[in-house]
Amino acid sequence: MKSNILWILFFLICMGVGFLHGVLPQGISRSYFVSPIKVQVLTTDEILFPESLRQELEEELHVRFSVTVTRDWESMLANVVASPSADLIFLPSYWANTLAHQNLLANTAGNRGELLQRVASDFVKSKKPEDFYFLPFYWIKTGIDTPLDETFLDFLKNKKESFLFLLADEDLLLKHFQVWKEQGLWDQVSQKRILTLQLDQLSKTSDEGAVETPLNREFKESSHPYLSALLIWGAAIPVNSTQKELALEILETLTSTEHQEKSLLKTPFNSTFSNVTATEIPLHRRADFIRDLQLKDTLILESKDQEAPLKLKNDFNFTL
Repeated sequence: MKSNILWILFFLICMGVGFLHGVLPQGISRSYFVSPIKVQVLTTDEILFPESLRQELEEELHVRFSVTVTRDWESMLANVVASPSADLIFLPSYWANTLAHQNLLANTAGNRGELLQRVASDFVKSKKPEDFYFLPFYWIKTGIDTPLDETFLDFLKNKKESFLFLLADEDLLLKHFQVWKEQGLWDQVSQKRILTLQLDQLSKTSDEGAVETPLNREFKESSHPYLSALLIWGAAIPVNSTQKELALEILETLTSTEHQEKSLLKTPFNSTFSNVTATEIPLHRRADFIRDLQLKDTLILESKDQEAPLKLKNDFNFTL
């Protein structure tokens, strides 16, 4: 009799909670009984994991994100090496390559390799789930857009165009500068005022100079190569994370078609996922568009140059 009374009381409590929550008892959120799990996230750019998306995931997965935005390699490395480490990181592919070579990243293929299967084959180096340490999300191919649709050489000669806007990536900046020096162009380039753009500023245009921008349309050919770069961003899980399963669950949600198609249009990026093909997504922003691009003479960063800031300062008198 006593057990029946207790059961009835429990049922009435559940009904009350369900009524307040707007759901039936079987749909009661665990948030009423358990505090949200805190997830430590590192990201090199706010646009890769924006606040609006974080809020959606917090409600959907019953977690609370603590997010640190850093472009400082030493800070990123320290947080990945720490034990326990950050739980999830969003970063460029070449940063992830360097961390993976140091055995600092865990598998991100998923328990059955399902995350690996969502990525278009063009962006997967190894088809083995055990070798899948970096989950690519976005990619762009950059180009140097000039205000008069002139060649880069003509832009350098034009004294009225004084600005050169480049992506604020120390490794890419260093590569650009080194190539231009090898091509004998650095003296002309250094006469321009070089300013940098964050990822969320990639749609910028200027009447006073050239801008590094996503190559979503044809630019006039230049006689000098290596003005363009292929860049990829995505996610990784540190091997020292104590919440690998939860991190995988977050990635599982983020890589769903629904989330990807909604998030993609808010960014300047293209998708790496083969299932992102909604009619609202332009063809040039889909994963398979990369097969139509000519990647010859395109800069592709394979690993992090940990001395990039020093080389920029010493060799080119440039500080980011």
